[in-house]
Amino acid sequence: MTEQFTFRQTLAAQSTATPQADDEILVAVRAVAPEHDEMIKAEPLPEGWLRGWDVAGVVLRGAPEGFSPLPGDRIVGVASAGKWSPCMAIPSEYAVVLPDHVSFEQAAALRVAVLTALRLVRGAGTVSGRRVMVTGADRGIGRLLVELAAALGAEVTAVVHDPARAAEVAELGAGRVLHDLDGVTDTCDVLYEAACGDLMAAGRGLLRPGGSVFLYESFAAHGADIGFFRFFGGPEQAGLRHFVFRTATPEDLELAQILDLLTTGEISLGLGEPAERVA
Repeated sequence: MTEQFTFRQTLAAQSTATPQADDEILVAVRAVAPEHDEMIKAEPLPEGWLRGWDVAGVVLRGAPEGFSPLPGDRIVGVASAGKWSPCMAIPSEYAVVLPDHVSFEQAAALRVAVLTALRLVRGAGTVSGRRVMVTGADRGIGRLLVELAAALGAEVTAVVHDPARAAEVAELGAGRVLHDLDGVTDTCDVLYEAACGDLMAAGRGLLRPGGSVFLYESFAAHGADIGFFRFFGGPEQAGLRHFVFRTATPEDLELAQILDLLTTGEISLGLGEPAERVA
C-alpha cells in the first residue's frame, strides 16, 4: 500500500513537471516495447538514451488543443522523447484508444509489427484472388502478413522455418504451408520475403511476370544479398519494392482500423497467445 502511494506521489510530481506541447497528451506509462532495429544498431547512441518508442498507458491530461484521446483513455502511441519515464508526453495524432481486451503489453509489442504488415499488404494493391507467398511466416511480421492477406482473399502460401509451427500458420489462413522450397514450381503474384540470410524465394524463379517482391525485416542480423542477374533472370518486369516503416501517414488512422478488426474478432494477430509470444 505504501509503495503504491509513493508511486502515485511520484507520478503526480512528474506529471506536473513534464513539458507538454499543445498537440501532446500526457500519459502514465504502463508498457514500453523496444523495436528489433533498435537492439542491433551499430552506431553509438546518445548518453542516457533508452531503447523503446512504442508506449502504452493511461491518459492523465488531454492535449491542450482539445483533441482526443481524453483523460482516462487506455492508449498506445509513439514516444518522441529519448528516454523512458513513468509519465511521458506523446503526440496525440500517433495515439490510439485501445479495446478493453487488448493489454498494454500486447499493444506496445504489436504496434510497429501490425502497421508494417498492414502497409506491406496495402502496397501490393488488391490481393483478393491473387497468389501470395510469405517466407518467414511462422514468426513476427510474417504471421501477420499471412493473416491479413488471407483475410483479404489472397491465396496464401506460407514458408516456415520451424515445421512445428505449420499447423498454427495454417489456422491463420494459409492455404499451403511449406518448410522448404525444394521442388516448388508454382509461381506467385506477390512475394513477401523475410530479408534474413540468402533470399529464399526471390532467386528461385517463383515470381510471375510483372509480380512484386517486398523485403521486410530488413534489420535482421544477417542481411540478404540480392544479385541483379540472379533475381532478374526469371520473371520479366518484376518489381522489387523498398519498404520504409515511417511514412507521412499518421499511424493512428491505420492502427485504429486494425483495432476495430480485433474488437470484432475478424482477425486475431496472436492476441490469444501469451504476451511473451506476441512480443
